Amino acid sequence: MNVRLVAPLVTLGLLVTVYLAAFRVAGAKRGLWRTEASDFDATEGSATDGSDGNQKSGEDDATEPEDGGQVDDDRPPAIRIGPRWDPGTTVALLAGAGGILTKNTTIFLAGVVGFAFAAYRYGTRPPEVSVAVEREIADRSPLPSDSVEITLTLRNEGDEPIPDLRVVDGVPERLGVVSGSPRHCTSLRPGERAVFSYSVRARRGTHEFGSTSLVARNVSGSVERRLECEAEVKHEGEHIDESATITCETRADDVPLPADTSSHPGHITTDSGGEGVEFYATREYQSADPMSRIDWKRYAKTQELTTVDFRETRAATVMMVVDVRTPAHVARREGEPDAVELGAYAAERLVEAFVRRNDRVGLALFGPEGRYLEPGGGDDQVARVRAELESTPPPRDYGAGFFDTKRRKRAHESRFETLRKRMPDAAQVVFLSPMADDYAVDVAERFRAYGHAVTVVSPAVSGSGTPGGAIEGIERDQRLADVRGGGIRVVDWSPDEPIRTAVSKATARWSG
Repeated sequence: MNVRLVAPLVTLGLLVTVYLAAFRVAGAKRGLWRTEASDFDATEGSATDGSDGNQKSGEDDATEPEDGGQVDDDRPPAIRIGPRWDPGTTVALLAGAGGILTKNTTIFLAGVVGFAFAAYRYGTRPPEVSVAVEREIADRSPLPSDSVEITLTLRNEGDEPIPDLRVVDGVPERLGVVSGSPRHCTSLRPGERAVFSYSVRARRGTHEFGSTSLVARNVSGSVERRLECEAEVKHEGEHIDESATITCETRADDVPLPADTSSHPGHITTDSGGEGVEFYATREYQSADPMSRIDWKRYAKTQELTTVDFRETRAATVMMVVDVRTPAHVARREGEPDAVELGAYAAERLVEAFVRRNDRVGLALFGPEGRYLEPGGGDDQVARVRAELESTPPPRDYGAGFFDTKRRKRAHESRFETLRKRMPDAAQVVFLSPMADDYAVDVAERFRAYGHAVTVVSPAVSGSGTPGGAIEGIERDQRLADVRGGGIRVVDWSPDEPIRTAVSKATARWSG
């Protein structure tokens, strides 16, 4: 071996050893080996706060200020990102080794640049984070499938700039983002504000926003602070002391039902006399009649006892039948609720309306996994109906050839007969279906043929602006016309309007 190469190789080996040792010591001291935080995953809410496991005794050094000052307990802990490729130290090592091997002083001194970069990287301290977050919801009570804009305002209330601030808003799990992004990256000078917005698609129910996750990094990206904060809620420019929620509910007006009633008192006016408030007729007094119903004015004139009958109001028994067959799982556009979800939403609103007026209400899901809930009343029944609707099964895709048309029709016939036999004879039927195929018309007409008063509530999810959608809309209109021709009441409901508006329009048409 050439003796002249021994000294440079030994020097190179010493440089490599010093480099690895320094890297290892820095990693152990600053937590390089503890946290891999190169990418912040917003969907999993990976931001943490000061109550995290970073308070363990072996990691206290990671939160100490590099100037030896006191640690602010309210400040989120600093996290050293790593291990990562260190370009400064690597360039310095290569330049130093190259200069030694080639005996070139210029190349050797070029390593000073790399050491300067490495010193800057490890010398910069963690950024201070004092950011106020405001969340403004454009519409807190939207209709189903409406687009709701969410606006977040960030303001740096600290005295130092934040060179790299990454924000992830806590979007409710069941709300899909349709435009914009709940993630944002910016830099903020002291007192500076940043605003960004995105839109979500409303779905029925109450949806609460989670905390907003913040990640602040220094200029070199070697240290970051993470925290989660609760955004202040604004409404029409004013701060309100309420949780950030979107409630997608509308109360349905009372749906007028035919006079098929039970023996229970209720709100449906009958064509018979008895207890009530509206005058019906007078008749000859009977010994069992109460004294309060004797017509005393007539007795004073004619000395004859007569009894006053009032028009009775009784309760109805209503079965809400929701079409959950595979053809009913259709939507106008991608990302919007399908007809089954809309039907379940309308059913829940109508059940609440019927129970308020003392009607007895049951539920049936007409589809592959048929479910049945006996008619009942009261708030407990409303809760049971809501629980059944929230667990509506997803559509089944049987595939071509596995479940042919004849076998599927026989299965539907069997389900219909089972449901019909379980229903009370005097029950009225509210059939919620998009009327997407001819069999839906058959179901409504067969309920009518078996003596049940039928009302069809049909969400309009066809006609999305495409030629195929236009044809589907024409076919649906024809099916609704066929149903109306059979003496069945129809509520044609567009998801763009409240269910109560559709009920009011249909009621005006029935009474007209």
